[in-house]
Order: sequence, then structure tokens, then C-alpha cells
Amino acid sequence: MKRISLISMAIMLFASCNNVPVIDFEPDKGDTLKENLLNANRYIAQSEETQIDAYIARRGWEMRKLSGGARVMETSQGSGVSVEYEDTVTITYRLEAINGTVIYSNETETVVAGRLQPTRGLDAALLTLHHGSTAKIILPSEQGYGVVGDGDRVKSRMILVYDLKVE
Repeated sequence: MKRISLISMAIMLFASCNNVPVIDFEPDKGDTLKENLLNANRYIAQSEETQIDAYIARRGWEMRKLSGGARVMETSQGSGVSVEYEDTVTITYRLEAINGTVIYSNETETVVAGRLQPTRGLDAALLTLHHGSTAKIILPSEQGYGVVGDGDRVKSRMILVYDLKVE
């Protein structure tokens, strides 16, 4: 019961900071709480979608939207074959938050495509690219590190922008 009250208070605080009508929580009605949490999540997702659309428009980018919400723009198609499921690829990237804060710069990782590494959204985007390609990738928080972040520099609910090269 204490946990439900804390969650309710956090959502009400978030909602009040964004000019959203206050949600009336009734802790004794499980369906109402579930509906309110779903509505709060829908609001957050829509807010992120609006931020991403504005970011893309300001830059004049033409990006493909994948089914999970990740956006991809292959800036230079590599001469290699398409990245396939279970391909081991090395990626070099710069990662920043949508507000321009640099999170990681010139990082290199080896990942296996199709294993949701390091995140679901980045994995989905990789599977649309070619070996040798460079790309811009935008991940809504749900497709990135979500509510928990990465435990290091990526904070909770951060929209991520990758400048990436696939080797």
C-alpha cells in the first residue's frame, strides 16, 4: 500500500509539472490505478514523440521510424552486406541526449545483432544497416535504457541520439 501511494504521488508530481490534469488516484480500486499508470505512460511516450519529431524537423533530417519507435537515417551506406541476425559487428559511436549533452564520445563495442544488445532500439536499428555504414539513430527512452538508465551516464527516461558507424 505504501508503494502504491509513493508511485501515485510521483505520477501526480510529474503530471503537475507538465500542465497535465491531476489524475485522481483511488488506491482501493486496482483497475483505476492500472488505468492511471497506463495513461501516464501514454502521456510520456507522446511527449517523447513530440520532442523527437521537433528535433528531426530542426535538423531537416529524413528518418525512417521503426515499429518500436526508433528512428534511423543511414547517412552513408557501407559497401558491405546488410547486417543480419547473429552477425557480430563492431560499432563506433557518439551518444548524446536529445538536449545535446554528450554522454559517450568515440566509444567502440562489439555486439551480436538480434540479441537486443546493448538496447532493443539500437539492435533493431542495426538490423536495417549495412556493414561499413554510418547512421544517425534516435531512441525514445523505452527503446533505450528506459526508467533505470544504464547505471552510469544515461539517466532515467533519456531520449538518446547516436552518431554511429558499423564495421
